[in-house]
Amino acid sequence: MSQGDPGGAGVASGAGGAASAGAASSDGVGPTTQWRRVHRVTPLLTAWKMAAALVAIALFQSFDDLARIPLPVLAVIGLVAGVILLAILVSLGYSYLAWRRMEYAITSEAVVLRSGVLFRRERVARLTRIQAVEVGQPILGRIFGFAAVKVESAGGADAVLSLAYLTQDEAQAVRNEVLARAAGVDVDDLDLAAIDAGQDSVADVVRASESADAAASVGGPDAEDGVVNRPGAPGASGAPGAGRDGAVGPDGRPDASTGLDATTPRPLPAGLARRLAPEAPEHQVFQLAPGRLVGSLLLHGATVVLLLWIVGVVGFGVFTGSWEALFGSIFALLGVVGFVWGRFSSEFNTRVAVSPDGLRVRAGLLETKAKTIPPGRVQAVAVHQGPLWRLAGWWRLRVTLANVGIGSDGDALTDALLPVGTREEVAVMLRLVLPDLHAEEYDAVVAGLVGSGDAEGWVPAPRRARWVDPLAWRRNAFRVLGAALALRRGRIWRELTFVPHERTQSLGVSQGPIDRRLRVVTFSAHTSGGISPTLPHVDAAVAAALMADQAERARAARRVAGPEQWMRHAEP
Repeated sequence: MSQGDPGGAGVASGAGGAASAGAASSDGVGPTTQWRRVHRVTPLLTAWKMAAALVAIALFQSFDDLARIPLPVLAVIGLVAGVILLAILVSLGYSYLAWRRMEYAITSEAVVLRSGVLFRRERVARLTRIQAVEVGQPILGRIFGFAAVKVESAGGADAVLSLAYLTQDEAQAVRNEVLARAAGVDVDDLDLAAIDAGQDSVADVVRASESADAAASVGGPDAEDGVVNRPGAPGASGAPGAGRDGAVGPDGRPDASTGLDATTPRPLPAGLARRLAPEAPEHQVFQLAPGRLVGSLLLHGATVVLLLWIVGVVGFGVFTGSWEALFGSIFALLGVVGFVWGRFSSEFNTRVAVSPDGLRVRAGLLETKAKTIPPGRVQAVAVHQGPLWRLAGWWRLRVTLANVGIGSDGDALTDALLPVGTREEVAVMLRLVLPDLHAEEYDAVVAGLVGSGDAEGWVPAPRRARWVDPLAWRRNAFRVLGAALALRRGRIWRELTFVPHERTQSLGVSQGPIDRRLRVVTFSAHTSGGISPTLPHVDAAVAAALMADQAERARAARRVAGPEQWMRHAEP
């Protein structure tokens, strides 16, 4: 996607990408833009990955040669140590150059990241397209107090901007500033008196700023081109020490070196901008108990397969006296163990809180991640329940954002908002991600979770679909809610999917030869992200009517939807 495309994050390679002198580009970059660097310790925290890769490649390529050459043990150890030392030095040198060439800026329009040693690259994440902001701390970062900020924008893997590494306080400040700007808060124009008077939340600061803007809009010589000059303030018209162009130096005397006139907002220092974007308050609504997480993993299908496999292989070895099958399946067993451990480590101590800047999700055992999902960014919601989880009444709720597939670091971009929870906790989370879901529709949601047939207004598959789906044909159904289209499917593995009307991208049907014979189709509601809402075996005529009605609902919902910058009022 090109840099000028407003749909998401742009990438520009080569020497270009800088704004022309005297003018700001579409991403807000101009001659007064303040470029920042990540912390100088970043090369030390990132070089080990490259060093490990170089050592592994070198040893793999030369292992056979070392084994054939008759060298003393000490000589072999010395060669290996030399290779490791050389890899460390090369990695540190390259990481240092990469750090020197990396800089980022947070403008009024976007987050811009420039990087590259041999080939320069500029990546832009527009504020209106930001899907989430995450502060992550790997194990080394937790030990030494450093964190990485990831800005997820609409798009694919290249739409994730990583600012690594910053101090913990600076990472939180950058997150606050990005979210404040994405919400529509102009931190460059906020009144300092709002902070000094004790407003310590974004909402309070916005209200104070709006009051100042309203006062300035009534007229007067001190409000020109949207820049409010307070009487008596340094740099204001008529203030002591103001020069012909209205700019003053730190000693109060005119400063003609800036080249800014009285109508040009003076850039704020980075620390002052971060001070003007304090962290919004939050209220915790969910915390996952470690015992429940362990129990859910024990009842997970992967764990059950792992245990049955071990029992079968051990039994086969005892019965036959041959253990080749055990050694041959080690890698498969390690894969299953890695999956279970990854799920436990990434979802340990999951906490969900609500705040004015969106949903905040924190989790992690060794590597901790704190992600903030701004309002209106959820593209689809999926609720799952496996057959063994049904014994405990547990469900898993996932949301997807407008970033497709896998991130640049290999992490999946579909988030488990509720890794394991009860039906009541699912209802709470649904009200958070679908705020327009009405209370009187709760019975319909329950019918979508555990019901079947046409109870509570659900429209199931026709009876003739039992020939191709004898178990789940009565479970497969849809229901139009006030906030979203709900699709229900699965008898053994239950699934309930919600697609907000305004997030519907397109609609489609597919039909195979057997479906054509039975006059049924598979209905799909396409949306951005990793969740694919589909419903099999829908009556063909009913699906046609649903497509027409849902398309009209989607258009109507987008017309009345709030602005992308959720703290700004929608245009009339």
